[in-house]
Amino acid sequence: MNSKVIGAMLILGPLLTVLPWFVFGSDTSDMTPTQTITVILEESGATEARGILNVFGGIFMFAGLYFLARSLKSDNTVSNHLAEIGGLLLVVTLPIWVIMMGAEVMAIEAAKDYGNEFGATIIAASTGLQTIGILLVIGLFLVGLSLTLLRKYKGIVGILFVIASAIAFVDMMFDAEAFGFIGWMGMFIMTLVTGILTTLQKEN
Repeated sequence: MNSKVIGAMLILGPLLTVLPWFVFGSDTSDMTPTQTITVILEESGATEARGILNVFGGIFMFAGLYFLARSLKSDNTVSNHLAEIGGLLLVVTLPIWVIMMGAEVMAIEAAKDYGNEFGATIIAASTGLQTIGILLVIGLFLVGLSLTLLRKYKGIVGILFVIASAIAFVDMMFDAEAFGFIGWMGMFIMTLVTGILTTLQKEN
Protein backbone atom coordinates (compact mmCIF):
# COMPACT_ATOMS: atom_id res chain seq x y z
CA MET A 1 0.00 0.00 0.00
CA ASN A 2 1.13 3.56 -0.73
CA SER A 3 3.07 5.08 2.20
CA LYS A 4 0.96 8.25 2.00
CA VAL A 5 -2.21 6.22 2.59
CA ILE A 6 -0.64 4.28 5.47
CA GLY A 7 0.61 7.54 6.99
CA ALA A 8 -2.82 9.16 6.70
CA MET A 9 -4.42 6.20 8.47
CA LEU A 10 -1.84 6.36 11.26
CA ILE A 11 -2.53 10.08 11.70
CA LEU A 12 -6.33 9.88 11.63
CA GLY A 13 -6.49 6.80 13.87
CA PRO A 14 -5.01 8.24 17.08
CA LEU A 15 -6.74 11.59 16.57
CA LEU A 16 -10.19 10.01 16.21
CA THR A 17 -9.47 7.68 19.12
CA VAL A 18 -8.05 10.12 21.68
CA LEU A 19 -9.56 13.54 20.95
CA PRO A 20 -13.23 12.45 21.39
CA TRP A 21 -12.43 11.39 24.97
CA PHE A 22 -11.27 14.92 25.77
CA VAL A 23 -14.15 16.59 23.91
CA PHE A 24 -17.07 14.24 24.68
CA GLY A 25 -15.72 12.02 27.44
CA SER A 26 -16.93 11.53 30.99
CA ASP A 27 -14.65 9.48 33.23
CA THR A 28 -16.64 6.36 34.12
CA SER A 29 -13.63 4.12 34.73
CA ASP A 30 -14.23 3.85 38.49
CA MET A 31 -18.03 3.52 38.23
CA THR A 32 -20.19 0.42 38.40
CA PRO A 33 -22.10 -0.58 35.23
CA THR A 34 -25.29 0.81 36.79
CA GLN A 35 -23.65 4.16 37.50
CA THR A 36 -22.08 4.19 34.05
CA ILE A 37 -25.36 3.67 32.19
CA THR A 38 -26.94 6.50 34.19
CA VAL A 39 -24.13 8.88 33.24
CA ILE A 40 -24.00 8.01 29.55
CA LEU A 41 -27.79 8.22 29.24
CA GLU A 42 -27.60 11.80 30.49
CA GLU A 43 -24.99 12.49 27.81
CA SER A 44 -26.32 10.10 25.17
CA GLY A 45 -25.62 12.39 22.21
CA ALA A 46 -22.00 12.98 23.18
CA THR A 47 -21.51 9.31 24.06
CA GLU A 48 -22.84 8.12 20.70
CA ALA A 49 -20.68 10.65 18.83
CA ARG A 50 -17.61 9.53 20.78
CA GLY A 51 -18.36 5.86 20.18
CA ILE A 52 -18.76 6.32 16.42
CA LEU A 53 -15.57 8.38 16.14
CA ASN A 54 -13.68 5.82 18.25
CA VAL A 55 -14.83 3.02 15.96
CA PHE A 56 -13.51 4.81 12.88
CA GLY A 57 -10.37 5.78 14.80
CA GLY A 58 -9.70 2.14 15.64
CA ILE A 59 -10.28 1.05 12.05
CA PHE A 60 -7.80 3.61 10.73
CA MET A 61 -5.22 3.02 13.47
CA PHE A 62 -5.13 -0.78 13.52
CA ALA A 63 -5.37 -1.13 9.75
CA GLY A 64 -2.62 1.47 9.37
CA LEU A 65 -0.37 -0.34 11.85
CA TYR A 66 -1.04 -3.65 10.09
CA PHE A 67 -0.07 -2.26 6.69
CA LEU A 68 2.95 -0.54 8.27
CA ALA A 69 4.05 -3.92 9.66
CA ARG A 70 3.62 -5.49 6.22
CA SER A 71 5.75 -2.76 4.67
CA LEU A 72 8.70 -3.67 6.93
CA LYS A 73 9.74 -6.72 4.90
CA SER A 74 13.50 -6.82 4.44
CA ASP A 75 16.48 -9.17 4.34
CA ASN A 76 16.43 -9.31 8.15
CA THR A 77 14.59 -12.55 8.97
CA VAL A 78 14.14 -11.75 12.66
CA SER A 79 12.67 -8.34 11.86
CA ASN A 80 10.31 -9.91 9.31
CA HIS A 81 9.00 -12.43 11.85
CA LEU A 82 8.51 -9.76 14.52
CA ALA A 83 6.64 -7.47 12.11
CA GLU A 84 4.48 -10.32 10.82
CA ILE A 85 3.44 -11.53 14.28
CA GLY A 86 2.96 -7.98 15.57
CA GLY A 87 0.84 -7.02 12.56
CA LEU A 88 -1.30 -10.14 12.97
CA LEU A 89 -1.97 -9.36 16.65
CA LEU A 90 -2.93 -5.79 15.77
CA VAL A 91 -5.35 -6.77 13.00
CA VAL A 92 -6.97 -9.36 15.32
CA THR A 93 -7.49 -6.52 17.81
CA LEU A 94 -9.57 -4.48 15.34
CA PRO A 95 -12.95 -6.31 15.43
CA ILE A 96 -12.79 -6.59 19.23
CA TRP A 97 -12.05 -2.86 19.46
CA VAL A 98 -15.05 -2.04 17.23
CA ILE A 99 -17.38 -4.10 19.44
CA MET A 100 -15.97 -2.58 22.64
CA MET A 101 -16.23 1.02 21.38
CA GLY A 102 -19.76 0.40 20.13
CA ALA A 103 -20.88 -1.19 23.41
CA GLU A 104 -21.94 2.10 25.02
CA VAL A 105 -23.99 3.01 21.95
CA MET A 106 -25.73 -0.38 22.09
CA ALA A 107 -26.20 0.02 25.85
CA ILE A 108 -27.93 3.37 25.37
CA GLU A 109 -30.36 1.91 22.84
CA ALA A 110 -31.06 -1.12 25.07
CA ALA A 111 -31.63 1.10 28.11
CA LYS A 112 -34.07 3.31 26.20
CA ASP A 113 -36.00 0.32 24.85
CA TYR A 114 -35.93 -2.11 27.77
CA GLY A 115 -34.69 -0.26 30.86
CA ASN A 116 -31.42 0.70 32.50
CA GLU A 117 -30.69 -2.81 33.78
CA PHE A 118 -30.36 -4.10 30.20
CA GLY A 119 -27.99 -1.27 29.33
CA ALA A 120 -25.95 -1.95 32.47
CA THR A 121 -25.69 -5.64 31.49
CA ILE A 122 -24.16 -4.69 28.12
CA ILE A 123 -21.71 -2.35 29.85
CA ALA A 124 -20.72 -5.09 32.30
CA ALA A 125 -20.24 -7.64 29.51
CA SER A 126 -18.09 -5.24 27.48
CA THR A 127 -15.55 -4.84 30.29
CA GLY A 128 -14.23 -8.30 29.48
CA LEU A 129 -13.22 -7.05 26.05
CA GLN A 130 -10.69 -4.71 27.63
CA THR A 131 -8.24 -7.60 27.58
CA ILE A 132 -7.55 -6.58 23.96
CA GLY A 133 -5.09 -4.18 25.56
CA ILE A 134 -2.71 -7.14 25.90
CA LEU A 135 -2.90 -7.85 22.16
CA LEU A 136 -2.38 -4.17 21.37
CA VAL A 137 0.61 -3.82 23.68
CA ILE A 138 2.35 -7.00 22.47
CA GLY A 139 1.62 -6.17 18.83
CA LEU A 140 3.08 -2.67 19.12
CA PHE A 141 6.04 -4.00 21.10
CA LEU A 142 6.90 -6.45 18.32
CA VAL A 143 6.43 -3.87 15.55
CA GLY A 144 8.61 -1.50 17.59
CA LEU A 145 11.35 -4.13 17.80
CA SER A 146 11.12 -4.65 14.04
CA LEU A 147 11.43 -0.90 13.41
CA THR A 148 14.42 -0.80 15.76
CA LEU A 149 16.22 -3.70 14.07
CA LEU A 150 15.72 -2.08 10.68
CA ARG A 151 16.81 1.28 12.10
CA LYS A 152 13.80 2.76 10.32
CA TYR A 153 13.48 6.45 11.17
CA LYS A 154 16.97 5.98 12.70
CA GLY A 155 15.53 3.42 15.13
CA ILE A 156 14.25 6.11 17.48
CA VAL A 157 10.56 5.54 16.74
CA GLY A 158 10.90 1.79 17.28
CA ILE A 159 12.66 2.25 20.61
CA LEU A 160 9.97 4.67 21.80
CA PHE A 161 7.24 2.21 20.72
CA VAL A 162 8.96 -0.52 22.75
CA ILE A 163 9.29 1.72 25.82
CA ALA A 164 5.68 3.01 25.65
CA SER A 165 4.19 -0.46 25.19
CA ALA A 166 6.34 -1.85 28.03
CA ILE A 167 5.10 0.91 30.35
CA ALA A 168 1.48 0.21 29.34
CA PHE A 169 2.06 -3.49 30.05
CA VAL A 170 3.29 -2.65 33.56
CA ASP A 171 0.08 -0.65 34.08
CA MET A 172 -2.07 -3.61 33.02
CA MET A 173 -0.21 -6.10 35.19
CA PHE A 174 0.11 -4.01 38.35
CA ASP A 175 -2.64 -1.38 37.91
CA ALA A 176 -0.06 1.40 38.18
CA GLU A 177 -2.00 4.54 37.28
CA ALA A 178 1.15 6.66 37.10
CA PHE A 179 2.43 4.41 34.32
CA GLY A 180 -0.93 4.05 32.60
CA PHE A 181 -1.30 7.55 31.20
CA ILE A 182 2.33 7.69 30.07
CA GLY A 183 2.21 4.27 28.42
CA TRP A 184 -1.11 4.51 26.61
CA MET A 185 -0.74 8.13 25.53
CA GLY A 186 2.83 7.33 24.50
CA MET A 187 1.61 4.60 22.15
CA PHE A 188 -1.02 6.85 20.59
CA ILE A 189 1.44 9.72 20.19
CA MET A 190 4.09 7.46 18.65
CA THR A 191 1.50 6.09 16.22
CA LEU A 192 0.68 9.67 15.22
CA VAL A 193 4.38 10.54 14.83
CA THR A 194 4.95 7.39 12.76
CA GLY A 195 2.04 8.41 10.54
CA ILE A 196 3.58 11.83 9.94
CA LEU A 197 7.01 10.34 9.17
CA THR A 198 5.49 7.70 6.90
CA THR A 199 3.54 10.35 5.00
CA LEU A 200 6.67 12.45 4.51
CA GLN A 201 8.94 9.60 3.40
CA LYS A 202 9.66 9.20 -0.30
CA GLU A 203 8.36 6.18 -2.16
CA ASN A 204 10.96 3.62 -3.15
